[in-house]
Amino acid sequence: MKKFAFIAVALVAGLSISFAAEEEGKKGKGDPAKRAEMMLKAMDKDGSETVDAEEFAASKMAEKIKENRGEEAVGKLFGLFDKDGDGELTKKELASPPRGKGGKGGKGGKGGKGGKGGDDGDA
Repeated sequence: MKKFAFIAVALVAGLSISFAAEEEGKKGKGDPAKRAEMMLKAMDKDGSETVDAEEFAASKMAEKIKENRGEEAVGKLFGLFDKDGDGELTKKELASPPRGKGGKGGKGGKGGKGGKGGDDGDA
């Protein structure tokens, strides 16, 4: 149940980025690819078209997660999104459900094995 609550908080925080961007006249509500693109633009500070852990931790989404779940929850969520375990989030990873949420994100990206943020058993 803890894992579900954690993922729910993360998704709400991600949606808040989407809604903030929409208020600025950008579209994307409901479309995961467009929402991921907006999230990438909001978090990618070095223009690499990926989000590393430092950029993720500095994002508005991470601030909301820290408020609700604490500092370590940010790294854990980063690991859930980082399906290939390379330490960077791509637009494709941001558009798909975090590991453990079900759907296309599944439980563990490539073969269920990924370094960070794997299944910790408190579901």
